[in-house]
Amino acid sequence: MTKEVQTGMIEEDRYRRQKLIWGDEGQAKLDNAKVAVIGLGPQGIYSALCMAALGIGNIVLVDGNNSDVGEMFLDMDVPQGARGDVYPELLRRINAQIGIQGYATNLESSIDQLALSGANVIVDATNNQRSKRLALAFGREKDIPVLSTSSRWGYTKLMLGSEGKEPEMLMPMFEGHEQDPLMALVMAGIVTEKVKKLAFGSLDEVIRDPIRYRLGGKRFGFPDVDEEIPLPNYDLYRALNILFLGEGALGNWATIAMSHLRPGRVDKVDYDIFESHNINRQVLAYDGIDAEKAAHLAEKLRRMTKGATESEGFNVKILPGFSLEREYDYVFDLVDNFYTRAVNSAFAVNNHIPLVSAGAGAHGGRWDVHVEGETQCMGCMFDIYERGREEEIIRRVSCAANPNPAVVMSNAIAGVAAVLELFSLVEPEKYGGAFNGEQTYRAVGKVRLGTSPSRGACDCYSNEAPSLEISEAEVAAYTEAGGEK
Repeated sequence: MTKEVQTGMIEEDRYRRQKLIWGDEGQAKLDNAKVAVIGLGPQGIYSALCMAALGIGNIVLVDGNNSDVGEMFLDMDVPQGARGDVYPELLRRINAQIGIQGYATNLESSIDQLALSGANVIVDATNNQRSKRLALAFGREKDIPVLSTSSRWGYTKLMLGSEGKEPEMLMPMFEGHEQDPLMALVMAGIVTEKVKKLAFGSLDEVIRDPIRYRLGGKRFGFPDVDEEIPLPNYDLYRALNILFLGEGALGNWATIAMSHLRPGRVDKVDYDIFESHNINRQVLAYDGIDAEKAAHLAEKLRRMTKGATESEGFNVKILPGFSLEREYDYVFDLVDNFYTRAVNSAFAVNNHIPLVSAGAGAHGGRWDVHVEGETQCMGCMFDIYERGREEEIIRRVSCAANPNPAVVMSNAIAGVAAVLELFSLVEPEKYGGAFNGEQTYRAVGKVRLGTSPSRGACDCYSNEAPSLEISEAEVAAYTEAGGEK
């Protein structure tokens, strides 16, 4: 009999979507893994959040620094005290199935290395070269893989420890800088993907070259020597009205990222509730099983921004011709259903609103920007209207309602990266303007992050988007033809 806890969470369903990819055996490998995370600034705690959602069975949190006054983790107030002491309880709220230990210490001497004992993977997420040196030394002595990751405003980097690269692994370019929560968020899913592969023993799939992300034109490159990526004019973002269409996994991670920008308003549209098999990817639903997604995430965003961002949730099904009374400066398409994505694209085109779209699957994700006169629309780039109509007709004639395989990492990366495109739209003179084409993340292959540029802008915004209405006669004709056009 299925066990149900008081919150309405059916724990046996938590990993159902990702077990479709690697089965019970794969999930057992994650459950048996032990990962030590050193440093609970943004880089460490967001990586730990993603790992907790994935189901890493044992996470060790190492940080002796005290939490800041008013510090928050998602929508939770962080108690005063050493982060290694106070964060374990907060992470347990995300996933009650995993074990979490905390050590109120920093890696400053060989004695502190004892906190890493028994780990299968070590993640040093500090900006401290001494900490990284001790983590690397312990990992090499005990034959434990070490991931080194850091961030500063507008730039983040990840490396897998290896012989002969110690100076590079220490990442001196980050020493003395405060970590950037937005860069930490975009790297969290990539760190977790590497941890997953190491837990699976899939060493041949682990890229050993550095992985980077930065704001501006060279999104996956590195800043020039002594280059300072310019700070944004936050007043411009606080004046924005933004619309999120879709509040699933992409919408959850995009909401976390958007909370750090604190726009004036971010409204949310989704006709669905949180269920137990959503929870491992839709991390803001940790206390929201059976709640309406749009309303729940609107409340979360208000809480995370301490009231600085207004947000209203609309429990509305996104169908052809849908509209809202309020006007918006930007709209985000955060769904993986092709038909709904086509409706979202038509909404943006017909209302002449710049659109940022993100999508994710079991082994990768994509994000792209569609701006009148600057880029191609989704119809030209992906033939989204025809593909969307066809997918919806197939859905209507099919009896199947099985969930698709899904994991947290690709959703986190694509959802956060989509929000980061806002910098290029709002301040193109600083961050290079809208990228015309598709940007992608791949969990397998030689290249993790890359771009596929498009040539020229289309003029589709000057016309109405194609009709997406589907008649019963079209569905019947499709059925009579045996599922063929």
